[in-house]
Amino acid sequence: MKKYLFSLIFIAALLLSIYYGTLKQGFHEDEYYTYYSTNRSLGLYQPDREWQDRQTVLDEFVVREGEGFNYGLVKLVQSWDVHPPFYYFVFHTICSFVPGVFTKWTGIITNLIAFAISFLFFALIMKELEAPLWVELLTLIFWGLNPQTVSCNMLIRMYAWLSAAIFACAFFHVRLLRLYDSGTKDYRKLFLTALLPIMACSYLGFLIQYFYIFFFVSIGFGCFVYLLFIRKDIRFTAVYVFSCALSLGLAIITYPSALSHMFGGYRGGDAAGSLFDFGSTWMRIAFFTGLLNDFVFGGGLVAVFFLLLVGILLKMTARNRKREKGREMSYKWLILIFAALGYFLLTSKSALLVGAASNRYEMPIYGLLIFLILEDAYYVLKDFDNMGFRYIFAAVIIALLLKGHIYDHRVLFLYPEDKEKTAYAAENSGEVAVVMFNPATPQNVWRLTNELLQYPKVFYMDEENLAPLTDPDVTSATKIILYAADNDLQSEAFKNLTTSCKNLTSMTVKFTEDMWTSYEIN
Repeated sequence: MKKYLFSLIFIAALLLSIYYGTLKQGFHEDEYYTYYSTNRSLGLYQPDREWQDRQTVLDEFVVREGEGFNYGLVKLVQSWDVHPPFYYFVFHTICSFVPGVFTKWTGIITNLIAFAISFLFFALIMKELEAPLWVELLTLIFWGLNPQTVSCNMLIRMYAWLSAAIFACAFFHVRLLRLYDSGTKDYRKLFLTALLPIMACSYLGFLIQYFYIFFFVSIGFGCFVYLLFIRKDIRFTAVYVFSCALSLGLAIITYPSALSHMFGGYRGGDAAGSLFDFGSTWMRIAFFTGLLNDFVFGGGLVAVFFLLLVGILLKMTARNRKREKGREMSYKWLILIFAALGYFLLTSKSALLVGAASNRYEMPIYGLLIFLILEDAYYVLKDFDNMGFRYIFAAVIIALLLKGHIYDHRVLFLYPEDKEKTAYAAENSGEVAVVMFNPATPQNVWRLTNELLQYPKVFYMDEENLAPLTDPDVTSATKIILYAADNDLQSEAFKNLTTSCKNLTSMTVKFTEDMWTSYEIN
């Protein structure tokens, strides 16, 4: 019966993400970079006083015919940036099945595969920990249908796959503790059945996203303390530590660029600076806790926080279990709590602060935090020995879930405002399109990709080049759709354009977005 209920929840969560996928109208700039850095051809560039046709732009965001499954290029391009390559391998594989096609669905499908893996490991974690059915069902519903889980599936970046790696890491560690506590002293068997899966998971996790290390180190430290100081097993502790270190070492050997990314790259330097800036600690924790409250719990986190604290005390005393089993289970729970909070706090200290979009860094741990909160709430309510309290609590949780979707509209990365912009560009695809870019940040043209792909060709001009325009297709135009970047010389560039184009007399603002304004000039 349970597997059918879990299957229904999974199908409902999958359909919900697909529904929101149909609503996704645009892309975050980093999502464009996902397409570009995975499928690039010659390299995107912005010429001055030249035309660029649609195919030239499109070729940088799609797999061209005959160029699919080129993993060497994917790895090389990622080595130039600050990310490991595994996620991009998966995404490139999906894109290779539809060469020449630029669509949001390649990214969403890539994420939904990761979501299915996460769902499976999440169910296995709860089974290993013998969570009550009430907790399992409520957790999978609240996490699987949560606005931030859907947001993670909508964001075409590596965070859905990082979530899968973290869930897998948690499961394999909980499983390791169960096998170890079963009393076996066959270390060879433990290595093959428990440590080897941890090594494989951590090898891939590191190559998905470097933030994986925060969880791996946190849960590893908890296991280290348990094995060495509680079980006093020096030999197996050494084997465990060596195995974990070996998995990361093999990942670095496979992808040596990781070292320069973490310690020399701009993101690695920024992250390290934030991590060791103790003056910003409370501000950052408050910021990310606020995101957890507002975007995951619909503003109701304070209402369950007290239950969490009391529940932790109950876990430590194992009040509701037989003494010996309670002792073993309590350590598993404490290690998982330590790992989840460790990831949350370390990520809070090092992640970028970019408003609501910063949720992406904590999305991989939201599921475990939800599980731990609901599990502890269950045992607090169990002390009242009245199922009515649990029904009330479940109703509150579901109400918070619905509030996030219906009232707060907390699903991110949909960009509904882009629908009108793209439609306007398509309606005017026969007109002259001009992109006036800031030479200091030419890469920001990526933000316009969905709109620019509506035109057969686009004319590019450097805003700081004030030489008169001479291209006859531009100077003779009776209507121009202009995309202008923010720049101190913008007004002079406008004057240069209108002076060069004698048929243009009026200029109307059509849309504004971050760093860009679009105009219709007649």
